[in-house]
Amino acid sequence: MKYHHGNLKEELIVSACKVCEIAGHDQMSLRSIAKEASVSQTAPYRHFKTKDSLLAEVSKRGFEELTEKLQTAANAVKNSTKKDQFLEMGLAYIGFGLEKKNTYDLMFSPIIDKTEYPELHNAASGAFDELVKILTELFPRISEDELGKKCIKFWAMMHGLVGLLDLDIDPNLDTDASSAMSVVVRDLRSFLAESLEF
Repeated sequence: MKYHHGNLKEELIVSACKVCEIAGHDQMSLRSIAKEASVSQTAPYRHFKTKDSLLAEVSKRGFEELTEKLQTAANAVKNSTKKDQFLEMGLAYIGFGLEKKNTYDLMFSPIIDKTEYPELHNAASGAFDELVKILTELFPRISEDELGKKCIKFWAMMHGLVGLLDLDIDPNLDTDASSAMSVVVRDLRSFLAESLEF
């Protein structure tokens, strides 16, 4: 165990993010976080009263990273069309969900009441706001009700694709599902473009 000289809270959060991604949030404990950070078992309690408060911080970091990836994806093709920006954001969303599976699962898990953690609630809203922003630019004359419905439609589609692609359906199996998924995986960008009905 080391004597801690630095920012203990930040080190615990970083360690919690690592443990979550490796083992999943259901396997996390304040003890496992302390072990990862090489501090005493009581050290996490100086900054986090409960495991949920630490999970909320990990989830918040996940939403912040997702928001950053969406912004980076859109900016990478900022001289292109709004449709291209939106498609790149969709691919970035799916990529994040598959790459950071355990963190993503925590972010959308009902085990944390986001209303109890204002910073987490704001971070989650920030990712959704990126979707609202690009759709507003794509459909400048759309009503607020229609905009809301489109946001939910596209968000649900991306979220569902993350779940389906994570199933890792064997394309060699002779089933309708595996055949359909192999078509989607071969050209995910084209699939998104067709499905979004621009």
